[in-house]
Amino acid sequence: MPRSPPCRTKRASPPNAQIHNTLAQGFTSIITLLQAAESEWEHDGSAARKHLTLAADTARENLAEARAMVGALTPTPLESGSLTDAIARHAHAVGDRTTAEVTVVAGDIGDLPTAVEVVLLRSAQEALANIAKHAEASRITVELASTPHTVRLSVADDGNGFEPGSDTSGYGLAGMRTRAEQIGGTLTVDSGPGHGTEVTLEVPR
Repeated sequence: MPRSPPCRTKRASPPNAQIHNTLAQGFTSIITLLQAAESEWEHDGSAARKHLTLAADTARENLAEARAMVGALTPTPLESGSLTDAIARHAHAVGDRTTAEVTVVAGDIGDLPTAVEVVLLRSAQEALANIAKHAEASRITVELASTPHTVRLSVADDGNGFEPGSDTSGYGLAGMRTRAEQIGGTLTVDSGPGHGTEVTLEVPR
């Protein structure tokens, strides 16, 4: 790994690829939700309204992220509190939208480089978005733990699950794995049809 001075600044400009991937994921989610609402409008108004609400929430989040990135800022949720607080807020917001029971277990992870915080937050957001869109889960568990050398994030649900070897392009897993690898981390997915899903990210401190 190339040697460089340690940097914890909150105003380091993110790479163009990260900007593109993050915003593209948001826009793709919005389009998918709007298409789902359109298909359900005539026969299931309640489901259609739920999809429209989620699309509006995603659009607002994407707008905030775009403004933050253009201004070369830390992701908006991290501006108003710790990483643990940001992940917990997002998890409970998904629980409110889906009526799933949410449990967040977080130990003291201490100070982390900004790049590590961003990858952890993005991965948690993506995993929780997948649950909201696909899982139909009744329980969601988010765990954040630290060792002297690594930080481990786990997002699990008891929902529909899927076959990890199948086409999961709509789940954003490739982007999550790429972001993890960029900072020397690993992403694993444990799932099966009808058996829920657990996404685990482990990154160096």
